[in-house]
Amino acid sequence: MILRNIAIAALAGVLLQASSAQDVQNIQDKIGARGNPPGLSFELRTKNGLRKPFRLGEMIEIEEDYSSSLPGRYSLLQNPKKLEGGSFVALEILPAKGVIDRVHQTGWVSAAAILHARCAGEGIGGAVGGGCGDCDGVYKLGIEPIRFPYVLNYRFAIAVPGRYTVQARGANVVAATDVSKPILITSNKLEIEIVRDDTWADDQLQMAVRRYEEAQRRYLQNGWDKKNPATAQVPQQWETAQEMVNASEIIRFLDTEESLREAVRLYDGSPRIVTYENSFLKAILESSHRDLAVRLLKKRMVEGDFLASEDLIDLLTAMTIQVEEPVVFGREDLPSLRQLNPRTLEILREDVLALGESLPAKHGEARELGTATFEKYASRDYCAVGPLIEKGEAQQILLKARPN
Repeated sequence: MILRNIAIAALAGVLLQASSAQDVQNIQDKIGARGNPPGLSFELRTKNGLRKPFRLGEMIEIEEDYSSSLPGRYSLLQNPKKLEGGSFVALEILPAKGVIDRVHQTGWVSAAAILHARCAGEGIGGAVGGGCGDCDGVYKLGIEPIRFPYVLNYRFAIAVPGRYTVQARGANVVAATDVSKPILITSNKLEIEIVRDDTWADDQLQMAVRRYEEAQRRYLQNGWDKKNPATAQVPQQWETAQEMVNASEIIRFLDTEESLREAVRLYDGSPRIVTYENSFLKAILESSHRDLAVRLLKKRMVEGDFLASEDLIDLLTAMTIQVEEPVVFGREDLPSLRQLNPRTLEILREDVLALGESLPAKHGEARELGTATFEKYASRDYCAVGPLIEKGEAQQILLKARPN
């Protein structure tokens, strides 16, 4: 899985970089009624051509195939944006209802704009980056397809059972006769079926938790979380890390209440699992059970082994106000932000106090980080009358947190 993810990242400039409805429409308008040029083939298919129904939460592995029955006539560009009129592939899934684009809906939110609304009044929002700006790979197309594998779940979550059509369009191919002019191409329509299977989901969760905990135990016993393995142990360390990532990603994509509970239990506040991005945090952020995620994360934050960072407190505060006011992050005007400021400050104060009161039960790195986080938040005033936590109260909490 780690190797696969690295490969996917390296090929990010080729596959599924532009996927908004507008991107798809723009490319479709340019293509019009014309088909692909003679001899050029662009196909989407499931891995190994499987046509079985996929279950909600199951990994959907697809392949993007480029080939030409006229070898040498066409080339595939890894970075078509370097040419005027070039574009990465845009993926469209229909019906769109129930499909979540994870690039644009990551689940990560911040309370900073609301908390500072009495000061500068900055808005909420931000751009999403993508693409492979420095990639210059060129692949000559022949009869044997050039194939790019992709796990659809990394980019899109299908949350509703049903039949879906997946199609891709782009301008990432050039002809040998004119390498300066990208060719607009469109793929076949790939049909997939998604079904609900709660028994399967429960079995997958139990299996994934067991495999993750077994692999984690081996990893920690060997001390690989604190030191690099000896040369002879590198293959074993790599295999163990891969097992952990595989299992954690299964938990991430299941998106049931029980898988969320396990993700929160296994999440310790660290941004990473071994050598890869933390799938448990992503499971929490992407969960459709947002209210439950907030309640579970508040309880997890005060446990002895949890690493409570500044970013975590900000995230938790933002998720809480979002649950109370679901449209909060669609409001960018200063009056709306100021209206939400008092309640958001109250939530933040509750979270910071809860963290402070939990410090005596924390140990090691968790206590050290938690103490630093508490001190930083407690002293901030957010342009209010005084600090978030009154100075004397904060000192008493820190005094109790000191090791005996």
